[in-house]
Amino acid sequence: MHCGEGADFDSEYSMKEAAEIKSPTRLKLSGTIPRRRVKVGNNGCLKLPPDLLKTLGAVPGTLLDLALENGRLEIYPNIHCLARVYIEPTSRCNLTCQTCVRNTWNEPLGDMEIETFDKLAVQLAHFEHLQSIMFAGFGEPTAHKDILAMIKKSKGLGLRTEMTTNGTLLDKAMITGLFESGLNILWVSFDGTTETSFENIREGAGFYRIIDSLKTLEKMNRKSRHKIMVGITFVMIRRNLADLRKMDELARSVGAEKVLVSNVLPYSEAMEKEMLCLLTLTLDTLTFAPQKTEMSLPRLDVNNTTKDTLFRLLQGYENLSMMGNRIGAESRQCRFIRDRATFVRWDGKVSPCMGLLHAYKTYLYGNERSVKSYSLGNVNDRPLWDIWNSEEYKEFRKKVHAFDFSPCHVCGGCSLLETNDEDCYGNAFPACGGCLWAQGVIQCP
Repeated sequence: MHCGEGADFDSEYSMKEAAEIKSPTRLKLSGTIPRRRVKVGNNGCLKLPPDLLKTLGAVPGTLLDLALENGRLEIYPNIHCLARVYIEPTSRCNLTCQTCVRNTWNEPLGDMEIETFDKLAVQLAHFEHLQSIMFAGFGEPTAHKDILAMIKKSKGLGLRTEMTTNGTLLDKAMITGLFESGLNILWVSFDGTTETSFENIREGAGFYRIIDSLKTLEKMNRKSRHKIMVGITFVMIRRNLADLRKMDELARSVGAEKVLVSNVLPYSEAMEKEMLCLLTLTLDTLTFAPQKTEMSLPRLDVNNTTKDTLFRLLQGYENLSMMGNRIGAESRQCRFIRDRATFVRWDGKVSPCMGLLHAYKTYLYGNERSVKSYSLGNVNDRPLWDIWNSEEYKEFRKKVHAFDFSPCHVCGGCSLLETNDEDCYGNAFPACGGCLWAQGVIQCP
């Protein structure tokens, strides 16, 4: 199945070779990077294994971007080959967390009709390079009465299935259903490591009840042939920052293997004051400026002797690296485009990212910005294959991949800052320069 335009890579690869170079399924604690060994053919072609070709979306004729840095070659995937679908089962939620944009949100609430999901599932079968489905969005997935059936049908397509949850509805029946439906990864939101700090942000969620649920899941993981990997998401603000120190302890106590930390989306002036990244956003425009000297550090102790110097170096110093590995994170790029993802919200509308899934307001430097949602079609009216391969969607992916948008996230005066309708570079709706996901401030599983 053709998945997009634009690998001049020879995909010949024997089963014997594949067996000889199996890589670990995840990183070891030592920091070892999984490696593959590939042959170079007589004509200079690299022979990549099929699973890597699928990961890259590298079908014949595809043009892939390459980057050579510090003697290492990076291969970027084909952005026109769909790999990941986010499905929003519902926009309803049983909580009103202080860190949630829902506090100032006024869009209609609703659940995805099972007929819509079934129609979508049939459409997904056309994407042979599709790898995973994530059940997530602005609502609580476990609040949908058919969530287990949705997961089971997705798993039946041969896809990795993931879900985010606030954990409040993870009773024994739900956990058992998650195992039976074949869920692969469960992300649970924890914005505190003690009952007091947790309930301060997620009032009524029940800190110890969720802890007990995850311990039940951990016990079932030990007995079951099918395993569910558990991850924790943590929205970081000023009042819970100290809790990060004990997050590893909490994660290990409930059997979680990963922790993903995000800044808060500043949906109100009060939440903007809770943010911990405003200086970083301001300095972002100076990243790798010509006048700044690149500095590479060796491995060294972090203790009372080194902390002051390290603090000074790390404070806005984006040119810092350790043994040639850059510390500063890349910004002004869309992770959702890079990861070849699309979003289908509860009513069937298709959006390119989480930031454009719904309409909402954000505040930066006291300026209000109204973000409008962006839909490229509806799976109830048009197959996802046609929507994904439409000229409008292709051009949008190219445009966002280049990311030549005005840096609205650091601008303080222009009236164009008030919405994402357009920017001063001449970009029309949706103008993504003010997107906090693209600036590395907000991240989702």
